[in-house]
Amino acid sequence: MMSVDAEAVLAVDPAGLMPARLRQPGPPLLTDVSPVQIHSAEARLVLGGARLLTLYDQASWSEGPAWWPREQTLVWSDVIGRRVLGWREDGAVDVLLDATPFINGNAVAPDGALLHCEHGRRAVSRSDGVGVPVVIASHVDGTRLNAPNDITIADDGSIWFSDPTFGLENPQQGVPAKSQSAQTAICRIGTDGVTHRVVEIVQPNGLGFSPDGGTFYVSQTPQHGEGEVAIFAFDWDGERLSGRRRFAVMPKGIPDGFTIDRRGWLWSSSARGIEVFNGAGHHIATVPTPGLCSNCAFDEDQTRLFVTGESTLWMLPLPA
Repeated sequence: MMSVDAEAVLAVDPAGLMPARLRQPGPPLLTDVSPVQIHSAEARLVLGGARLLTLYDQASWSEGPAWWPREQTLVWSDVIGRRVLGWREDGAVDVLLDATPFINGNAVAPDGALLHCEHGRRAVSRSDGVGVPVVIASHVDGTRLNAPNDITIADDGSIWFSDPTFGLENPQQGVPAKSQSAQTAICRIGTDGVTHRVVEIVQPNGLGFSPDGGTFYVSQTPQHGEGEVAIFAFDWDGERLSGRRRFAVMPKGIPDGFTIDRRGWLWSSSARGIEVFNGAGHHIATVPTPGLCSNCAFDEDQTRLFVTGESTLWMLPLPA
């Protein structure tokens, strides 16, 4: 029997599009964790005195953070819980998309729509943060995608995503299946809507561009010794990638997801929290997290770093 509360919701929202509220507005909580470890003078100017805050801690596995300027909302995925969640500026947390096909990475398109990497439908999709996302890519070069994982937008508006097989191998995060292509790669959806493999990578994971768009970064995270676990850099000239080189290796754990700030610093997840590298690849700081960290993203002004991991969404306020 439907509860009175559910009947009331459907009465005002018959299409079921009203976000379900998981947390009422309220302040963040100070996180009990070791202080930021700073290894250079340049990092001290940015991270000196920074303290990690907890915004929400009731997810199943948090991933794919992305700042949504149009809604002033931090969007992230509860992959195992099959939801896309939204943290609002007043501290409230809402379910934006429910019963998702194991959505992982998220990004914001130039027109303000959300883009999603789906393990379940083995696709990249698009939504306005309500309803069922519309698939925009499910095949590449004649074969079905594996399980798109992370996603970013290039300066020219093309959509780049990693296509490992993790979502085919872990029933908690996808639908068990075999790869049709036997390839794991970085893929690109051009502005013409056509999807191509750009470069093969052994189990690619996080990805992103330098501020000037001329350097492309990707983390390689094989689980069975097929290759080196590291973040690699490539030169991008607008047509092809070249000059592959190792950029950084995590002190502990793997570089799951990462983001790049306007300085060119790369902020990567690791087994210890967030590791910070300057543009030359020098390790300049560690931001410890109390649980296993998966990914991170900045807000529009880059005065807040949002960090996902395990059940939690954290925030690290930074100087303007």
